[in-house]
Amino acid sequence: MANSALTNFKFVISYNGTSFHGLAPNPGVRTVVGEMGRVIEDRLGLVADFVMSGRTDAGVHATHQVLNCFLDWKSADALKLAAVVNAKLSPEVVVQSVEAIDAEFSSRYDATSRTYEYLIDASEFPDPFRSINHWHVPESLDIDAMNRAASALLGTHDFSSFCRKPKHAEDQPEPVMMREIKEISWSRPEYAYELIKFQVTGSAFCRQMVRAITGHCVAVGLGKRSADEMAEILEAKDRAKVAPIAPPHGLTLVRVDY
Repeated sequence: MANSALTNFKFVISYNGTSFHGLAPNPGVRTVVGEMGRVIEDRLGLVADFVMSGRTDAGVHATHQVLNCFLDWKSADALKLAAVVNAKLSPEVVVQSVEAIDAEFSSRYDATSRTYEYLIDASEFPDPFRSINHWHVPESLDIDAMNRAASALLGTHDFSSFCRKPKHAEDQPEPVMMREIKEISWSRPEYAYELIKFQVTGSAFCRQMVRAITGHCVAVGLGKRSADEMAEILEAKDRAKVAPIAPPHGLTLVRVDY
């Protein structure tokens, strides 16, 4: 239960995940939230125990990640929290906004959907300026086939075949991998035909789910897998049925809805 003497602050942040071992704190390695907490504690003497709208893996980026935490800090000075973090961590991590919010707000549990974007550079030669957040796939990709495969994932399913299951004790039940995908599509942006964008919106995602879907759809686009086997793969609940996972650097969290 929230401490009534503390203020609940909502943070909207963006980050380049290249040099981070993910979003969540992890002792011994550099993470986005770990660095934010360290800066706030060092500069302001506050311990920030962040709640995250959703975790991102090592190398994954975000343009709109939402966090919240309770701090013994005046709501009128919210902008100072942003200034302290940005002064130390930008441009790798940028706090876009901070606001005092209702004590009951949770960036994780109040979120109704998350939207991810995966970018592919399909040009003949890799572009060094796109290499930070694009997967270079120079072979021709069949976008129609990729969309047929992806559309089979719409709705609520058990995504065990596409998820890396978290560790759990032997006496505990298997984690539930039921997730709902609300929107999913592959497209070529009008401004650059050689680029390919994958966008997916879901209620939530399990670990590596978006990257696994991306990698499998690319295998479909290359003609290595059939666009018509998605229902069979979902039913199998077996990671071995899915094509190799896409690399992390092409993935970005772009929106969280409440």
